[in-house]
Amino acid sequence: MLKSILMVWVLVQNVPATQEAYEAYLGYQIADRGVISAELAEAIKRPRLANRSYVTLVPKSGPQVGIRIIEGADQGYQPMRRLGWSAIELLVKDPEQLRSNLSGSAFTHLQGPDFLTEQKNILAMQVYGPSQELFYLTHMIDPALSFLAPQPSSEPVGHSFIMVMGSHNIEASVAFFKQHFDNPVVGPIPYRIGVLSDAYGLSNTAEHPLALISMSDGYGIEIDQYPAAATPVPAALGTRGGVILVSLSVDPEGITQALPWTLSYQDADESSRGGIVTLPSGTPLELLWSQPVLPQSGK
Repeated sequence: MLKSILMVWVLVQNVPATQEAYEAYLGYQIADRGVISAELAEAIKRPRLANRSYVTLVPKSGPQVGIRIIEGADQGYQPMRRLGWSAIELLVKDPEQLRSNLSGSAFTHLQGPDFLTEQKNILAMQVYGPSQELFYLTHMIDPALSFLAPQPSSEPVGHSFIMVMGSHNIEASVAFFKQHFDNPVVGPIPYRIGVLSDAYGLSNTAEHPLALISMSDGYGIEIDQYPAAATPVPAALGTRGGVILVSLSVDPEGITQALPWTLSYQDADESSRGGIVTLPSGTPLELLWSQPVLPQSGK
């Protein structure tokens, strides 16, 4: 079973400038620094990122879901114009105040704050980060009324609790998760997604199929059906950017079928720690076991 979001890996144009913006306007702080391994870069089809440095930032308190920034975004990157991971949804306390706070910053306001449903339980706005990485900034008035019930954060800007992914075939993407995990799924259902319609010059009344996968710890994956014009993963050189990988915590006992690993992680005792899988949309996903899986005796 999928448990929680651990890490969001994001390409940016300037790591120090992005770090400064996240610290100043999101209230995040540095958690660690490191280097991307050659085998991971190859597994996610981005060999140019091998041995490239990254910085990981997290909220000052509350659930510590990291945003890991890596230099490598192109000037021509356009959010939602390619398949794969497209938006980072963060829990926030006051979207109206946050919009005011972001004025004059490296963040660009797109839409909202608006209520997303007639129940007026979810208030959200959308912004671009310094390298046009797309954020949904969301306040849940009563999480108990939602399909997801994320742990609240005491910070004005909290942790990532939903990751958004675009697919040409939403049915195939949903089927993958249903085949391998026993997590609840809602949809696909038709839904207005303003930033997606804007990305393709569609009417703001256009509806797009949307599905939501609920994780056991209150996190989620949103899968959107993208227009045929969306480009494959990874995008062509010159248009790369945004989220390139998401890391999830997984309870191995909730796996319903063996996973098709692109890269598997094993310790010296041959126990499994998880690895990388490639979703039907071509999107890479890192799955990390909540506890190591020991090899079966005799194998």
